[in-house]
Amino acid sequence: MKWTWIKPVVGYMQFTIYSFCGSQFALCALREVGWTKETAFIYAVMAAGLVHAVTRSCSAGNMTECSCDMSLLGSGSPTEGWHWGGCSDDIAFGTSFSRRFVDNSVKNTSARVEDTLFIMNQHNSEAGRQAVAKTMLTDCRCHGVSGSCAVKTCWRTMAAFERVGAYLKERYENSVQVVDRSKHKVRRKDKEHRNMPIGKEELIFFNKSPNYCLEDRRLGVMGTRGRRCNRTSAGPDGCNLLCCGRGYNTHVVRHVERCECKFVWCCYVSCRRCETMNDMHTCK
Repeated sequence: MKWTWIKPVVGYMQFTIYSFCGSQFALCALREVGWTKETAFIYAVMAAGLVHAVTRSCSAGNMTECSCDMSLLGSGSPTEGWHWGGCSDDIAFGTSFSRRFVDNSVKNTSARVEDTLFIMNQHNSEAGRQAVAKTMLTDCRCHGVSGSCAVKTCWRTMAAFERVGAYLKERYENSVQVVDRSKHKVRRKDKEHRNMPIGKEELIFFNKSPNYCLEDRRLGVMGTRGRRCNRTSAGPDGCNLLCCGRGYNTHVVRHVERCECKFVWCCYVSCRRCETMNDMHTCK
């Protein structure tokens, strides 16, 4: 079967995941040589993004292979005044397709490297798919006289991808370093928790992350020297954190733009030329 719809869906997926990833990390390159928790995060986001994009297309009626999830229709709780209806997002099809599409490409890639890389990437891809399921929401619409909510129709819907990504970012912050001790099996590197099973929703990695403060062209790490930072932010974009304790330079930047535009009869737009001077901070 030819998947004629896959190109626009993958295009939407790429736009979605790189927009989100770019908002979280300055470096969003998929470099398998790292085997780090950043690689784990990107594989998880990629798999989740494909589930999200395919399911979204199914619910919108853009594909003949799938539609809404009809399995819930007719059930509910009449005594509590609600029932399942509407168009619930069918993540089962999107999840199944993501497994075939992503895991197959992961397998083909890992054939040239060690089996452990395949295990890591496959596990993290599945964790990404689990994230879509874990963040599903229930939406309801009220029915009744004069806007009363005597009866509700409810359906299941995916959370916005930003919410899915935020869930995965939490998993990234608590990702588990593992070691390969037997074929097709990994376990926690931390000896105190070595016998604790690894959950499907957890992200795993083999190698510690490089020092992203310093440039390393071999790994594609550009460092933070010269990066623009926010002097007043306490977050990851703040100068104190982003500049890795090296301090920052402040430059005055002149910005010119058109302003106070108005339509003049007839027929052109007249604008003033406004100039502002702003401080820009960059890492030393």
